Amino acid sequence: MRFLGPHACEEALARGELHGLWIAPAAFGRVAKLISEARAAGVVVHREPMEGLDRRSQGLRHQGVLGEGGPFTYAEFEEVAARVKAKGDAALVLALDGITDPHNLGAILRSAAGAAVDGVLLPERRSAAVNETVVRASAGTAGRVPVCRVVNLGRALDDLKEAGAWIFGLESGEGSRDYLEESFNRATVLIMGAEGEGLHLKIRERCDGLLHIPMPGGIESLNVSAAAAVTLFRVVARRGLASSEVSP
Repeated sequence: MRFLGPHACEEALARGELHGLWIAPAAFGRVAKLISEARAAGVVVHREPMEGLDRRSQGLRHQGVLGEGGPFTYAEFEEVAARVKAKGDAALVLALDGITDPHNLGAILRSAAGAAVDGVLLPERRSAAVNETVVRASAGTAGRVPVCRVVNLGRALDDLKEAGAWIFGLESGEGSRDYLEESFNRATVLIMGAEGEGLHLKIRERCDGLLHIPMPGGIESLNVSAAAAVTLFRVVARRGLASSEVSP
């Protein structure tokens, strides 16, 4: 996998996934710390003309810094389930029911990292995988939270329910409640549906509640990555408010 730009390379280095680093002469001063840390970690640093980096990146924006490494390392589902059990009511997991656009997936993973979620679940089928485009769209933060691919998303949700989680699906339409009305005061799994299709029936049936984001401006819905960000940080804000209310 290629890592384009200094931020993506820094994140890859921190995860131990950076195997090689190519830097244009003009960028050496800006990324001196990255170069030093990469060399200390045993990563070979190459001096490469800008046109060489353009060829390596196939024309994609790289800011004079390009890294190469192995494929993205997915977490095991058991790791996420264990986190939910350990954190109890404070646990927060994001499940993506068929997000196929890698740019949306990258933006969602960036929001998930910002909200410090305990795991992101992707089905192995009908879903984008974490690739270079996803990592770039996440500004290099895709590896900051455990991301796991599951064979059967429904079964994984059942297991998280057994671990004590409450399942909420985001969906506009009849039968859903305003997400502002939910306290999120228990272990929570948020499920975002596929672009244009929403939640699949078998996934919707597993939800303990369906929520929607009110749209006073009259549009039908938000882009899925925007909806994920809004909802994740509503959970963070709601729990922070509840915590401050009980503080001495």
